[in-house]
Amino acid sequence: RSSHPLLSHTDGIAVGMTDALLLVGRVLIALVFLMTVWTGGPAAAYLKSLNYILPDFMSLLAHLAEWIIVVTLILGVATRYGALLAFVFVVIALVTAHLYWQYPQAAQTLQYAFLSKDLAIAGGALVLFVTGGGRYSVDAAWFGRA
Repeated sequence: RSSHPLLSHTDGIAVGMTDALLLVGRVLIALVFLMTVWTGGPAAAYLKSLNYILPDFMSLLAHLAEWIIVVTLILGVATRYGALLAFVFVVIALVTAHLYWQYPQAAQTLQYAFLSKDLAIAGGALVLFVTGGGRYSVDAAWFGRA
């Protein structure tokens, strides 16, 4: 049943394409992490500027976490764990790296965009955590569950 008669067509599309849309959503979220890790971020020098302890190790750990997120979300293997890792990753980034008001005026707009991006990714990761990977996932193929 639709929340409103005028929305019934839209609701039908969403219900009928749930698994395909979950696949697209997983891949889009994973691409954000792939684009970051592929271009070398977060670099140890950047983490050092944020006063991270052991910035070289933390950079390596961040790269490993991002690759795990990419693989789990694209393939839909351990999707909920990958989504939870993505959520934790962006929350850490949000509270340590993208506090835009702490940056010089010239950098605030960019950092605000990064903060907004992290909020959106956190929301998407939570949705994936709740829904799982859908029918088009390794989770569903191996364990018969989304």
